[in-house]
Amino acid sequence: MRFEPSGLSTPGEARHFAAASLEAELSGPAFPSAVDAVTLIVSELVTNAVRAGATAVGVELEVHRSHLRLCVDDDAEGWPHQQQASDDDAHGRGLAIVASLAAGWAAESTRDGKRVWADVRFAESLTQASPCSL
Repeated sequence: MRFEPSGLSTPGEARHFAAASLEAELSGPAFPSAVDAVTLIVSELVTNAVRAGATAVGVELEVHRSHLRLCVDDDAEGWPHQQQASDDDAHGRGLAIVASLAAGWAAESTRDGKRVWADVRFAESLTQASPCSL
């Protein structure tokens, strides 16, 4: 899903898109916790893109049997890096949150900017209840 132009409402729109997409693809008792993790990661990555000045943000979800790869593309300058926020800092925790919820994450250059991806592992009860899309 592409959000253009991006703005203050983009993170919320991206969360809604991610939750609706997962609802259409997954089922099982672990579903709510998977949705919570994925929507929080999407929110953090899209917020970073918007705060960096992206004019367009793309969100892509690739559902596999054991995990989901979520990708956020943006055209903003700069590169994401995890910070050590102090207790008094109002910002700077987003990528630490992503790192704590994801099995892994990274950023890659694209023709129009960058792609930040994160892999979220699914609980076994969810992987057994969901079809493989590969």
